[in-house]
Amino acid sequence: MVIHQRLAYIVIAVAAVGSAWALLTFYRPAMQPALRAYLRLTVAAMAAQVVVGLVLVITGQRPHPLHWFYGAATLLALPVALAIGGKAGRDERLWLIGGAVVTVLFALRAIATAA
Repeated sequence: MVIHQRLAYIVIAVAAVGSAWALLTFYRPAMQPALRAYLRLTVAAMAAQVVVGLVLVITGQRPHPLHWFYGAATLLALPVALAIGGKAGRDERLWLIGGAVVTVLFALRAIATAA
């Protein structure tokens, strides 16, 4: 359980950095390709968090039912934003900012429902 909690804080920190970076792309669009790669790594960190959570469930721990919702929302927000943003062209920055910020908010809410 401790590793799941620590990974949660790491995911929040990584997503918060991604959110700030995404905001910077409004002023420096050249940073956007590197941001996309960073956000994909953020998704990988979230996937690792989900795997650890599922192992905890398999071993008998049961989170609050809302934790399932917020955990899934955290995992899906950024990949959906990356997918839609890649097709949106000029509006991609908005999708990346939104996806990164929503990921942070869902992750914070998931931590609140973990107990």
